[in-house]
Amino acid sequence: MADRQVAIFSQRAIRTDVSRCSGYEFEDVIGELEPVHLIVGQRPAARETLYRARRWTAKRSGLFERIPSGTKAAPIGRDVDLFGCMIQKPVELLALDAVSDWQRRAKFSFCLLEELWWVNFEEYPALIKSLDKFDMIACAFESSCERVSKLTGRPAVHVPGAADLMRFMPEDLNRDRRIELYYMGRKRDALHAALQPMLRDRGAFYLYDSATRPPIAADHVVHRDLLASLINQSLLFMVDYGKLGSSDQASGQIIWGPRHVEGLAGGAVQVGYAPDSADYAQHFDWPEAVERLSENPAEAADQIARLLDAPAELARRRRINLAHAMEKHDWLHRWALILDHFGLSESPAMTARRAELAQRISTLTERRQAG
Repeated sequence: MADRQVAIFSQRAIRTDVSRCSGYEFEDVIGELEPVHLIVGQRPAARETLYRARRWTAKRSGLFERIPSGTKAAPIGRDVDLFGCMIQKPVELLALDAVSDWQRRAKFSFCLLEELWWVNFEEYPALIKSLDKFDMIACAFESSCERVSKLTGRPAVHVPGAADLMRFMPEDLNRDRRIELYYMGRKRDALHAALQPMLRDRGAFYLYDSATRPPIAADHVVHRDLLASLINQSLLFMVDYGKLGSSDQASGQIIWGPRHVEGLAGGAVQVGYAPDSADYAQHFDWPEAVERLSENPAEAADQIARLLDAPAELARRRRINLAHAMEKHDWLHRWALILDHFGLSESPAMTARRAELAQRISTLTERRQAG
């Protein structure tokens, strides 16, 4: 359907910390696959008082809808086939009043939530209930789908994190990688303490974050390019459960996110921790997807050392993992899940991207067989 019209409401001008860059990348890829009218919410600092009042009320009742958020009006202004509200957390729904005409302008609508934790249902029950205005809720956490569907009476589709494989895939999968281990984001302190001397003694390049507060990205494209470049240079990439060290927010949920795809997409071998869930097994149904580390820090450090001493095994896993990532974990595959729910066909650009991914998979397979 070449003439399908899609409108997307984005938070990219309001929320700029680095954790948002993955979602904005998804919006960009949708824009490559469809003729998208991107609506960028903007809220002047002078109007933050309105937003805080709306947020305070949203924790207590549905009356929050009578209070403006202070976000600049940005109506669609045209009829569209599909409207999507792309947010990370439920509180970002408060800015949706800027798009006053989306319910009457859109034939179909969905809201994608990158993070919907069980604790959010207690914190913002009325706000989450307001999702019933959408035809479908796309939720990145499979364990939250049933709850949000029961509360809203709307279907909830599991649409997990992914990556732009065209950006992350290295040009040469066999080139030397200068970073032995990349440990991005939150760390297990005891494991980090065990890794530091081991990797230092090896003369290894151990890359990790030292920021204590979420850093801000001036440009999400620049940040994603940098991340892809760093993973392209990494032999090993550490993964873990979401909200590591924030048990009050996780509330017993053990989830996986985009990080579990980004390492594969950049050609690194993933090490660390992943859920023992049917959801994870469905999306990562091959043994090389992650080298599961011991909960004992010293034993985990030994596992990493052994992998670093096995270059042929790293090369084998790298090819296998990247082929699976291109087959299952490009943003194309997530957009297709949303379209499938509404019975909408692929756009010509989707078909072309799918063909290019298949060609790259074929090239990897041929190289693996030749090796």
